[in-house]
Amino acid sequence: MLEINFASEEFPPVLPDECQGNPGTYGFELLFWLAQALMAKGIVTSYPGQEDWGWYIEQSGDSEYMIGCSPVDENSDGRPLEWRLFVKNMAWAGWFKSKRPVASDTGATALMSAIVACLAERGIQATSID
Repeated sequence: MLEINFASEEFPPVLPDECQGNPGTYGFELLFWLAQALMAKGIVTSYPGQEDWGWYIEQSGDSEYMIGCSPVDENSDGRPLEWRLFVKNMAWAGWFKSKRPVASDTGATALMSAIVACLAERGIQATSID
């Protein structure tokens, strides 16, 4: 699994906290924008879906990937300030592997590079990349 963190107030939740699946699980707005930004680069994803931990989109090609996000830190008004995005290969064998990226998984690396490029085009720089 590849992860990045970045700070941005550009993707505040449209709906109040009580309308989220779980309190504090924001990210729909970020992933809705990211799906469109990736599409502009020719990378097709699903619409955002929600899990207990946050939101995700899926991308299929030679392999299937989940792009997930969740807030890491919030402002005093509860709006997300720092985000974590991850790319995970959803192949059955890859599901049980450690969080370290698989050296041969060039698809996940390319997808993460495209995500970092989309963020950079919006003026957002990743604060950490794992």
